Amino acid sequence: GAFPQAQLRKLEASRPRLVFAYRASCFAYSATGAVYAACLPRLPTAFRSTVLCGGGWFAAALLLQGGLSFMNDAVATLGRPVPFSRRLWQTLDRLLAWTLTANAAATARVWAASAESTAHPALAPAMVLSFLTFIPSRLCEVWGRMVPFLAWHSAWHYVPNAIALAWILQTAAGGPGAGGAEAE
Repeated sequence: GAFPQAQLRKLEASRPRLVFAYRASCFAYSATGAVYAACLPRLPTAFRSTVLCGGGWFAAALLLQGGLSFMNDAVATLGRPVPFSRRLWQTLDRLLAWTLTANAAATARVWAASAESTAHPALAPAMVLSFLTFIPSRLCEVWGRMVPFLAWHSAWHYVPNAIALAWILQTAAGGPGAGGAEAE
């Protein structure tokens, strides 16, 4: 509604760094997608696909999610004009975000169980637990507490993606602390 948007617009002036971090967090998905796509040729076979799709499609969906998230979260939610309707961007963002989240949670379980997994074993449960940052984000939004909403929603974007990046990069390099393929 207009009330949270009005609050968020005021925060652009009073908390510009927080709003900038919130806006930038949308592209954490795109960063993960780009790194995953770049690492695909170096990943073990089990890591070149996900539960729902091939790795190339997953990387492309992550790249797309960054733009959808930005249009919904950083533009429409802040009350800026958007092409078409706010509802369209919100629906597209949420549909792809929840599909990616479900896929990532299921894939984390499969990847962790793989004999080819060389990443730190704590990354799989950390990835799944990181999705819990959505709960305080949503509660703060519903309650109209916009400063903690911006912080928690940014965490919802940054934390799972940072864990995914660590997992992808460690696996592509051959494990935690490995020097890459040339070190073998």
